[in-house]
Amino acid sequence: MWMRERWRDRTQAPEARLAAAIGWLCLTDEPASDDLREDVGDLATNERAHAMDDLPWMAAAGGSGETGLQRCVREMLHPEQPDPMEHDDPWAPLP
Repeated sequence: MWMRERWRDRTQAPEARLAAAIGWLCLTDEPASDDLREDVGDLATNERAHAMDDLPWMAAAGGSGETGLQRCVREMLHPEQPDPMEHDDPWAPLP
């Protein structure tokens, strides 16, 4: 698949590889491979996460003290991790 090839292609810009990796995670039912997890971990820097919060859809994905990118990565690659304690979703059930 085209997106899988894009995130694996180290000649691509890091931002393009990260976008392709997130796109791949959204489109596939396959478990994330170790190399995908490693690449997302390397590419999803704090600097990129804050820059991406300028995108309305990515900012809307954020919350609980996390940027949208941080929350997306946590939800997609580490679903067992709970939301941060300062969870600010007014519609979420109380613990």
